[in-house]
Amino acid sequence: MEKKGLRDQLEAQAREIQRLQGTLAHYRNWAAQLQARYQLFNPDAARPAKRVYVGNLPANVSEAELRQTINELMVQTGGTAAPGFPITSCKLYQGNGDLLFNHQGGVHGHSPHGGGSSHGGPGDKGYAFVEFRSVEEASNAMALDGVKFRDAYLKIRRPNNYDITLALMLGPTDPNPAMELSGLEVVKTVVQDSPHKLFIGGLPCDWSEEQVKEMLTPFGQLKAFNLVMDRGTGNSKGYAFAEFMDVHVTDIVIQNLNGKPCNTKFLTVKRALAPSPF
Repeated sequence: MEKKGLRDQLEAQAREIQRLQGTLAHYRNWAAQLQARYQLFNPDAARPAKRVYVGNLPANVSEAELRQTINELMVQTGGTAAPGFPITSCKLYQGNGDLLFNHQGGVHGHSPHGGGSSHGGPGDKGYAFVEFRSVEEASNAMALDGVKFRDAYLKIRRPNNYDITLALMLGPTDPNPAMELSGLEVVKTVVQDSPHKLFIGGLPCDWSEEQVKEMLTPFGQLKAFNLVMDRGTGNSKGYAFAEFMDVHVTDIVIQNLNGKPCNTKFLTVKRALAPSPF
């Protein structure tokens, strides 16, 4: 009797899973019809929503290697919306792509399909514009921001001409929360506001991300890090934001680094957000 009861439960669960999969397929098909009809009247609307900027590339990376790496990461994490690899094009540029960012985090002053490229010095890291076959997959690629690729952590952003109000008509604008990222080494390049977000000021403007991280990582694993860059000089503005995986490290970092001499300056390390008075 117990075996029969367990078998009945498993069969009922299987039927429920099948029903949910059918419902999901139905809504996917309905959404695809809406998107196709919208793009019929506005064929260029989807292009910015299908693209992402990928910066902080390792030296000497090729378009083929970058394309293969992101394709495999998308499949590994469950970020694809259909069988097969999701990238339709990948265009690599030389130079420091961080200098293209406006203050809102979009990519400024560069057309990913204009044929030109930004040329930097030999120490500059390259960047790329990657296009996916669907808006949903481009949104899922945003979850890979900060993933380690060789000795670098990729910086993934929306292009400057991305319009979220149009993108909402074409597919999800946030990554699928069911994506499996636990097996990846990730340090996010956008530090979200939280009580544990750190401001690190007084940094030498010629310090690289790697140098600042070397100062921070002895305290613990970073969850997110961003060294703010000056578009005019190509150097940093002398300050950064960071957050650690272990929130208990926050006060230890402040106690050990705030006021510490750093070249000709003194570090200012504190919580980025003022504590609530209540």
